[in-house]
Amino acid sequence: MNFNQNKTFKTTITARYSETDSMSFVHHSNYLKYYEIGRLEWLKNIGFSYKKLEENNIILPVIRSNITFRKPAFFDDKLILETTLIKIPSYSIEFKYKIFKNKLLINEAYTKLVFLSKLTNKAIRCPKKIIEAVIG
Repeated sequence: MNFNQNKTFKTTITARYSETDSMSFVHHSNYLKYYEIGRLEWLKNIGFSYKKLEENNIILPVIRSNITFRKPAFFDDKLILETTLIKIPSYSIEFKYKIFKNKLLINEAYTKLVFLSKLTNKAIRCPKKIIEAVIG
């Protein structure tokens, strides 16, 4: 199987006032929400809906995350989130993220999610159609 290295998708996010803290920074917890937006857009861009995965009893809980904060984001900043698949998924799927503000890298992260059966809460293989879209 060949892995298509061009599985990076960009999403624009505008930092909302409610996401800032008393220091006027976007609060660190919101970055996890941004990564989720990026993953959902990534799936959509390869032709999949997370909602449809759930309707087919497949869920993807995050089991690992790592975040490096370089510079803060503030209310109304326009952020560009790059979401990149790291390798071909199996029982898990791994992404790296980069967030840019005015072309400056302000944040980097990694997440690992596991494919679970919603019915049994046991790990399952990534759906073949997702793998085909990734290697296609």
